[in-house]
Amino acid sequence: MNHIYTGLDIGNGEIKVIVVNANDNNYHVLASTSVKTLGLKKNTIYDDKKLKNSLLNAIKLTEEKLGMKIREVILTLPANRASMTIESGLVNIRGEKVRGKDIDAVIKDTVEDTYDDTRELVSCLPISFTVDEEASVINPLEEVGEKLFLKAVVATSPKEEIYPFINIVRSIGINITDIIYNTQADYYTVATKELDRKMGSIINIGADITSIGIFNKGIMIKNSYIPVGSSSVDKDIAFIYKVDLKEARKLKETFALSTSRYADRNDDITIINKENKKLTINQTQISEVIESRIKEILKLAKNEINRLTKREISYIIVVGGISELAGFNYIVEENLGSVSGCFNMSVIGARHNKYSSAFGSCKYFDRKCILKEKNINMFDDDEIDNFVSPKKKNTINDTMTNKFFGHF
Repeated sequence: MNHIYTGLDIGNGEIKVIVVNANDNNYHVLASTSVKTLGLKKNTIYDDKKLKNSLLNAIKLTEEKLGMKIREVILTLPANRASMTIESGLVNIRGEKVRGKDIDAVIKDTVEDTYDDTRELVSCLPISFTVDEEASVINPLEEVGEKLFLKAVVATSPKEEIYPFINIVRSIGINITDIIYNTQADYYTVATKELDRKMGSIINIGADITSIGIFNKGIMIKNSYIPVGSSSVDKDIAFIYKVDLKEARKLKETFALSTSRYADRNDDITIINKENKKLTINQTQISEVIESRIKEILKLAKNEINRLTKREISYIIVVGGISELAGFNYIVEENLGSVSGCFNMSVIGARHNKYSSAFGSCKYFDRKCILKEKNINMFDDDEIDNFVSPKKKNTINDTMTNKFFGHF
């Protein structure tokens, strides 16, 4: 059965909205949008009106692409002051076999009385289920027994940290169906069966904040962040070449490389800077500026990983929009070692690493629904029917779109 979900990632640099069609563990992007974020800096809302307008713009653009109204989202949240503890729960199985309602009940029992009134539950990620005294399993559905035991990681955050994001989304008339930390969502995007058996780390380099998560068998057990990100690269370029931030970003994304090793010393570009002077910029020189800041960010992130865990790390995966820069994977391996690398977002409809959190939030929610045997769609049935089977009077382009999605 097809289910359509909307993931919303309110980043410090950009707001990302992604709509995903989930069917039998296959995920297809129906629409994706990113707009510049206003009113937010270092995960702190300083202008509600500006952020609200940015969010409305992102939602409106996505709705225009879809032809459907967005009413519900899965919201990704910062994990600045997240707390993660291992908890357990136990319930009686209501029938002969474990069903979704039993899993829902044992999760509720697991999180009960594990946090105070100043904090909000973000997630309860199962480590293992046990039916009676049999061997532990990842998915206990259809197991026969009388009692269901759950061992899980319960994650909570201070209400004062996450409620401003929740309230700003609700203020534009959109319901929040679920929430998840952005770094947790990143894992669901990059996850493989091999990674699910290992201990590793994910580094998300955002605009103002770089988030670091430690994962054990697919579950985030520790996290941290450093207050520096890709916007520092823009500021470095702007300062050195005396250009505004918009021009600095353009130079970074269209001309420079992330490492000077692969830059062309004979490649130059001429611009007019803020002082109205003609300036010739060499690709190698500007790449050296970028490389210096990226190395600093990666070094700080590596220090955080070493502080968070003394256990051997089997992988380090870097995500975030800046990782799209040419040569970024080389600088990651050079500074973080052979177990590290960049994730390459190759999903049709969202071929950019900035969408990793929004896309992963949809995968997380779908797997959660499957485990609990819940059938949830975030759009009206009539809208979905019209989207999949447009009326004959629609244009040729609409018919072609229908054929395209028919392959899904």
